[in-house]
Amino acid sequence: MKFNWGTGITIYFLIFAVSMISLAVATTRHPPQLVQKDYYALDLNYQARLEKRQNTAALSAQPTLQFDKAAGLIRIIFPDGMRVQNGTAKCYRSVTTRDDVVVKIEDATALNIPTENFATGRWHFELDWTADNGKQYFWEGTLSL
Repeated sequence: MKFNWGTGITIYFLIFAVSMISLAVATTRHPPQLVQKDYYALDLNYQARLEKRQNTAALSAQPTLQFDKAAGLIRIIFPDGMRVQNGTAKCYRSVTTRDDVVVKIEDATALNIPTENFATGRWHFELDWTADNGKQYFWEGTLSL
């Protein structure tokens, strides 16, 4: 068999077709997921969240995240002298939305979250709370488990 330009073009297009088919098959094996399920609602409330962030930036100290591996807890400590009236702590990973955890905060100065259902990796934390003085706050942080 003689190798000429027609054979080369045919081989090239066959390799291209096989690579496109394998790429399409590979992409269907992983479900497309967004980092946040409710990204549209978050975008609509952007101004309110921005004001909450500004309130948090004006604090003398920011909330802190601590991971206690021995106790199996993530501890979120709010700034000194602040008592949280109500709010939520959302914990999520960028890898998947299946592992998202939302914890309610009520009348606390600190929050303990058990890590028994947390996979290892980088976790993002979003705290949205109202303090006992009536001001609303929003803070984001990351922690690697």
